[in-house]
Amino acid sequence: MKECILFLLILFPFYSFSQQPISISGKLKMKPETTIRIWRYTDNISFERQIIHKTKSNADSSFNVSIPLTETELLNISANEYSTQILFDPGQNYSIDLTPFSNQSGKSLQVSSGSRPLIPQNDLIKAYDIVSDSAISLLFEHTNRRPTSSNIKQFNAVIDKGLLKIDSKYCKDIVQSLRIHFLTMSRANSFSTAINTYYHCDNLPLENPAFQSLVSENFESYFKSGPPSITRYNLFSGIPDSLHYTDLLTTLSVDSSMTCLPIREMALLCNLYSMIKNEELEPQKGNKLLNEGAKKSTSPFNRKLASNLASSLLVKKRGTSLPDFLIISPEGNNISLSNFKGKALHISFFSVKGMADRNLLNQLTDIAHFADSLGVAKFICITTDENREEITKFWKEKKYPMQLYFAPDDYALIDFFNINSFPFFVLLDAEGKLSSLTPNFPGELLLKQIINLQSVGNQYPIHNQADQKSAPSILQDHPVKK
Repeated sequence: MKECILFLLILFPFYSFSQQPISISGKLKMKPETTIRIWRYTDNISFERQIIHKTKSNADSSFNVSIPLTETELLNISANEYSTQILFDPGQNYSIDLTPFSNQSGKSLQVSSGSRPLIPQNDLIKAYDIVSDSAISLLFEHTNRRPTSSNIKQFNAVIDKGLLKIDSKYCKDIVQSLRIHFLTMSRANSFSTAINTYYHCDNLPLENPAFQSLVSENFESYFKSGPPSITRYNLFSGIPDSLHYTDLLTTLSVDSSMTCLPIREMALLCNLYSMIKNEELEPQKGNKLLNEGAKKSTSPFNRKLASNLASSLLVKKRGTSLPDFLIISPEGNNISLSNFKGKALHISFFSVKGMADRNLLNQLTDIAHFADSLGVAKFICITTDENREEITKFWKEKKYPMQLYFAPDDYALIDFFNINSFPFFVLLDAEGKLSSLTPNFPGELLLKQIINLQSVGNQYPIHNQADQKSAPSILQDHPVKK
């Protein structure tokens, strides 16, 4: 017992110093009692959301929250469809007002902090201003040609001058990551030359989201193309069970762009995740390799990244059971998703203000009518739009066969599916378990997926986009018992 108390006394000061709460207070200039969500991305590969805090604005639209931080971090603050990103330092008090703003680019929350400068947010703004369009254009002055040495020198001079105006290391790493990205993209430097010029392998900003995006984008589809020294796609499409994560790292070490082990680990994890998600790598084999990466990566961040990616795939796995989320009917009643069990359920998340979304609703109508005549599925559409009366009226005028519902402003359902843009489509089986989810409308393939769920007893077959057929031919292939 004494030993336990002594351990806690030793641990307490460390915990106190490592966890430094920040206080965020201010006003949300929307209707009172609107849900405010504060969240982070677990990484810039899967872009899975991790909700840190939820609260509602008070009757006077004010709010006040306390959040533990261990280091400078970029957090997202959202209210309904509006969102913003703010860079926070640990152990500080922040006073901000949030105002919704809409334009052709989308919806955001404008941030104002009165007379007090919002540091380090100002450095974040400077960071993106440094790598401006005018600076980038120096590298792409000559179409279809590599930049000249003069172009490269001018570009680097602009970046170096801008870095002198920034104090935050976090923001400096954003600038350096963007510099390396554009030097590589313009073919001014190879990736290995650029990365070795500005970073040392032992001191990489692996946790910085811009650096993660740099590695991910540079090695995107890495194993499908590239030098014949590594038969990249063949290496992965035919991985024998005897080949492990560490074996793959050794194989990839022959590439000069991946001599740095932490970068090699991150590139490997990114491509494993991409290939599993795109059904180019058998999920069981891919997940086994990711789990090995979570244990055997040399970098603590890459171990965490491997675990994040495996968890992300698990949430999206066919056959996953969903929490019993509530949605809101046009009459204002709360409806449980479990009420729809018994038939396959197709959910379309949409915004009625988007013209592309309206066109998709028209396409969806044809399939919904067809599926309804067969009695094989239910179709619902869920929107986050706030003007419920206007949307309900629009829905009745259009006479859509899909049932209309509204998402609660806690966005629990949106966050569960990690929806970053509309439209978005989810298919559940008759037991309410996940069958598929995609940001792309599957077209006639959707009808085939639904009929397959009915005819094969929910065995979750993997479909290939090339298998699309017309509705009549689908019915011939898959006769449905009513």
